[in-house]
Amino acid sequence: MANKITLKSAAQHSVKGWGAVLTGGILLAVLALVDLPAGGTSAAGATADGSTGCQLQVTAAELRVRSGPSVEADPLETLTQGTVVDGTTEVTDGFRKLEGDRWAANEFLVPIAGTSC
Repeated sequence: MANKITLKSAAQHSVKGWGAVLTGGILLAVLALVDLPAGGTSAAGATADGSTGCQLQVTAAELRVRSGPSVEADPLETLTQGTVVDGTTEVTDGFRKLEGDRWAANEFLVPIAGTSC
């Protein structure tokens, strides 16, 4: 009786063990890069639509949005890192005016390329 040696085709192979972990990690990394926020959301669910011509991305883990340009002003919401918001060119005492008469610390807001901030 002769033993047959057969090679599995690529379609018959499956990814198992560490190969699955590595493949899954690569897939998630690619999805994270593709899903960069172009109109991110805040904790309150607002979306930047570019209506002001100035879009800014939040660089802090959490950034408080206030009713005025001061740490004493009432907090309105908290934005998370990576969120994109519509802003203005107005900066007062280190706070940038955002759309809707809201203010946030300018040092944690980076203009999105191609916008006028």
